[in-house]
Amino acid sequence: MKLVVKTYKITDFAERKLITNVYLKPDFLSLLVKYFNLKVKYLVVTNDKSKNIVAVTVSIEKKILGIPSLINPKVIYYQPIEFFLAQRQNPNENRLQELEIIKKISDYYHKYYFKIEKNLPPEIEDVRGFVWSGINTIPLYTYRFNLENYSPGHYFNRQRAALRKAQKLAYTFSTESNIDSFFRLIEGTVHRQEWNFNYDKKVLRDYINELLRLNFVEQFSIVNQQNEIVSTMFCIMNKANKIFYGWLTSTATNELANGVSTLLFHSICEYLRNDYKIFDLCGANTETIARFKASLGAELKVFYRIKL
Repeated sequence: MKLVVKTYKITDFAERKLITNVYLKPDFLSLLVKYFNLKVKYLVVTNDKSKNIVAVTVSIEKKILGIPSLINPKVIYYQPIEFFLAQRQNPNENRLQELEIIKKISDYYHKYYFKIEKNLPPEIEDVRGFVWSGINTIPLYTYRFNLENYSPGHYFNRQRAALRKAQKLAYTFSTESNIDSFFRLIEGTVHRQEWNFNYDKKVLRDYINELLRLNFVEQFSIVNQQNEIVSTMFCIMNKANKIFYGWLTSTATNELANGVSTLLFHSICEYLRNDYKIFDLCGANTETIARFKASLGAELKVFYRIKL
């Protein structure tokens, strides 16, 4: 299979209806340009013989010392590759085609970019194509709930006491949007977890508001008896693929001992279990965060950061 790689501006890609992954949707990507002044392009791989598109991914660029570099902005966690291949009877044939496509993408990146940093989602398991092109692949970790066989007793076994305590304290679960609550709580979370949270708050607020308006993001919260939000999470909703991502979260420090964080994860799983298959917790690479997410009982998954 002879492959051809081309790049397109987001607005110039005519076959956008092919795309199902939320992280590759043109309206989703356009917001990165609008709010963070990033240069975002589609990288499209085509079968030269049939002229069919076989894969699409995204290139998010920033010039470093005047030279184009690929970056992974903190406001998005993954940059997928979406494949458009006919399913073969032998699964290895599809895997070999995907490997060939990844090698072609990797060769292009190596040729045109000075530095590269890009997180691939856990679905991209075979990264040999990047390795063979001389690009480093760094294994990182996340946790995922499989909601198809979701059971609170299975997933929250080690957090059962915390969950029971929170349930006895009459907290309620809310799906209403309240951006102010996140920014009110985030200060404590940043200090507690030593985050490098250096985004302009007004810009980030406007960005989140636009994501909510376009239904790319939903907000879920735990509310106390005084009607105050004490724990909240914005999730990126990949509806077509039935995956959603725990993107931004913050919790009141004085409520942690009451199990509100555990209750929030549990409530989200219960609320979305019939509509989605996977809840990705977006990272487990900091010790304290990894220990907490592990205690929820979700499944540890490897994903790769490609870097040059």
